[in-house]
Amino acid sequence: MARPAPASDPVLFAHYHVMPLTTPVGRIWVESDGALITRLSFDPLPVRQAHPPKVLVEAHRQLEAYFKGRRKQFDLPMLTTMGTRFQRLVWAELDRVPHGHTTTYQHIAQHIGGRAVARTVGQACAQNPLPIIVPCHRVIASNGLLTGYVGGLWRKRWLLIHEGALPNELF
Repeated sequence: MARPAPASDPVLFAHYHVMPLTTPVGRIWVESDGALITRLSFDPLPVRQAHPPKVLVEAHRQLEAYFKGRRKQFDLPMLTTMGTRFQRLVWAELDRVPHGHTTTYQHIAQHIGGRAVARTVGQACAQNPLPIIVPCHRVIASNGLLTGYVGGLWRKRWLLIHEGALPNELF
């Protein structure tokens, strides 16, 4: 029968550092490699029992301030090398959409140029590893409808109301 490794042995292929945060849109998990923010997830991520790195503590602080209405943009070191070249172009455009405003998939496609179409912009938004921080929730359909969001449409709606981009309904 195999014995468990002593606690002092290094853990190979350990999970990244993860810090959960309870927010008005439910619990979210923020992941870091120790130097950069690598992912934000609405689904649980495995949490490594270790002291969180400074960058993760700062991300937690900035997200809390955002949800309290005291922060409109994020200033965090993020992993920017993942994704295809096209996805990175779309994600860079998302970062340019100001707090309290929306844009359309079609507008982003036209701004990127080339053979980009709204549908492929939507697919790139769906692959955004840093929702909220890289604000893909600010992208809506050309007809003004809220369409797909990795966290669900109810979260997209909440985030847009929170930022003042959508009016809060009376009823």
